[in-house]
Amino acid sequence: MYALFSNAMLALALLAAASTNPESLMSPPVLDFGKNDLSSWRGLNDDVMGGRSRCNVKYSKSTLSWEGTVSLENNGGFSSVRSPWSETDLSDYTSVTLRCRTTTGQPDDFTLTMEVSQKWWMPYWKTNFEVQPEWTEVTIPFDQLKKSSAMTGELPKLWTWGDLSAILRMGFMKYDGKAGDFGLEVDWMRFAGAEGVKN
Repeated sequence: MYALFSNAMLALALLAAASTNPESLMSPPVLDFGKNDLSSWRGLNDDVMGGRSRCNVKYSKSTLSWEGTVSLENNGGFSSVRSPWSETDLSDYTSVTLRCRTTTGQPDDFTLTMEVSQKWWMPYWKTNFEVQPEWTEVTIPFDQLKKSSAMTGELPKLWTWGDLSAILRMGFMKYDGKAGDFGLEVDWMRFAGAEGVKN
């Protein structure tokens, strides 16, 4: 029952946050967070549908810091931080590496999301990754990405619609069915292909 309510709430939250005109296709740079570089990612929580999770997104000169509390009350259960809508081609890349750490002093798990549609019922790419309290580089191979739907959860491999050639929005989520505090600080994200890092 929890999964049913949570998936429905997540789907409606994605719909509420959608815009109609993503920017034109652009190549994926190294995403270098901070006030002087990239500071356009914003929080999106279950409170848009009555949940009580909260988060705060802040930028230092060189990092993005996303901290908050996930609550399961009122059928809630997720918090996220998302990039603006902007079409990006990741089809030539095989992985992304994040320089990151937790801010709670404890290891924690997060979810990387890559949306391929602004329609809330359409699948998106996702995978989980573990972050340590110390600054580390975490590499996420794209062959670990799985398709998931906000309404039904993970989809079978036979679902082939929506490749990585037109990613409309990226983000991080805390959505594991557990209540509690979390914190993630990210310095940069670097995309790499068969020939190494691509800027």
